[in-house]
Amino acid sequence: MKTIFAILRIFFILFIWTFGYVIWFQHMMISIWKFNPMSPEHWSYIWRLWQNGWVIQSLREWMFVISIFAVLPVWLTGWAILCTVSWMKWFKIILLFPFKWMRSKWIDRKKAKNAARPKVTKKKSYKQTRPPAVRAATGRVKPPEKQPEAEKEKPKDAEPHKHEHKHAPAPEKRHTESAPAPAAKSAAPTSSGGSVMDILRSAGYRLISDAKIAGKKIDFVAVAANHILLCLIDSESGDWLADEERFNDEEPLWFSESNHRISPVRVVLNARDALADILTGEARGMEIKPMVVIRQGTIINAEDMFEVWNGLKVTVCRYEDGGPDEIAALQDSVSRVSSPDDGLYHSVSGVVG
Repeated sequence: MKTIFAILRIFFILFIWTFGYVIWFQHMMISIWKFNPMSPEHWSYIWRLWQNGWVIQSLREWMFVISIFAVLPVWLTGWAILCTVSWMKWFKIILLFPFKWMRSKWIDRKKAKNAARPKVTKKKSYKQTRPPAVRAATGRVKPPEKQPEAEKEKPKDAEPHKHEHKHAPAPEKRHTESAPAPAAKSAAPTSSGGSVMDILRSAGYRLISDAKIAGKKIDFVAVAANHILLCLIDSESGDWLADEERFNDEEPLWFSESNHRISPVRVVLNARDALADILTGEARGMEIKPMVVIRQGTIINAEDMFEVWNGLKVTVCRYEDGGPDEIAALQDSVSRVSSPDDGLYHSVSGVVG
């Protein structure tokens, strides 16, 4: 089939080139020498002059004769050169140039708009800034200041007795009273939703941490009974303009006010494609779902990117200080799954672990 297509391409180029070359040559001969090569009367006139002993004298007549004798070599040379040109590549460049030009203008306009806009620092909520030791499951704040004052007063009053009776039970009592504080601190992540690892584990996934796929670090490879979740945590801070389209065969870039980087969405998609090729055993052929967790930064054009991310079949969610609020939270993006058996888990961990 390739040979047939190559032959058809050669003859198609021959047809187009011959048609254009004949029109150009005819126009040139008429405009310079008033000679129409498509007219039999003009050729009869030249033939009669030749039989009557026409002597070529002027430079103009010499150029006329050279043009007639060079018509066939130029036609064949042009055909050979045109057959070596990659026309599909040039057609793509010409057809896509208006879209790429409009896209670059749109990106420049977004950058100028973001540069003119004052930078807004997202403040943490009250639950995030208050001390962890005084958080409660009900959301109320315990009064921790009065109890330490009472504790401070007790040692002062008990200090004379301490010297008098020569025993010190008070320090042991203070130790037992202050013990509940670490318990409240350890309960804080549970009340606020937990870490990314806790959220994925509570959903039923078995995790492989800090895996490297296609040379890129993937924070969690979460294995379920019927699919694999690739979770990449994006911890870059600041405002970012997301873009998922390639330009001049380069990876898609995300832009900030003063920097740019490869799209984390493209990183996790490349990891998905690479993992699908190396899975073996029970894991071969399983569905692989990519996920990007925005942890600190803000995607300023998130509303415009939802349709693009859905088309790429990648989940983009937010966690902690990530934004904007239009992006779904991590807890809402992870649903309950069935845990895998040991054989399936080891098949995946043996490849990426």
